[in-house]
Amino acid sequence: MAIEGQLEGSISQGIGFALTEQVIWEKGVVKNPKLTAYNLPTTMDVSKVTSILIETDDPEGPFGAKGIGEAGLIPTAAAIANAIYDAVGVRIRELPITADKILDAFEEKTGNKKI
Repeated sequence: MAIEGQLEGSISQGIGFALTEQVIWEKGVVKNPKLTAYNLPTTMDVSKVTSILIETDDPEGPFGAKGIGEAGLIPTAAAIANAIYDAVGVRIRELPITADKILDAFEEKTGNKKI
């Protein structure tokens, strides 16, 4: 059960990293230094995750153990960016991915102005 929680938490972190979290710097000063201005995903922002665990022994880990804590964080932003590309045909290469960035990229690709 703890492993599933670690995976779910890391996927939630990946979603936040991809879509909402952003440190804003201006002339070397962080402009959003409070968590009230830093958007983190909540349980309402994350869909149900089904963890499929495959047990193996890692010869390098203690007693065959291996790390799990951040495994879901690594591919999440890329998966979201690829899903957006598959859906609308524009590649966003800067995080966080926002609606404005998608619209700007779509406008650049098609030559159509935003509404």
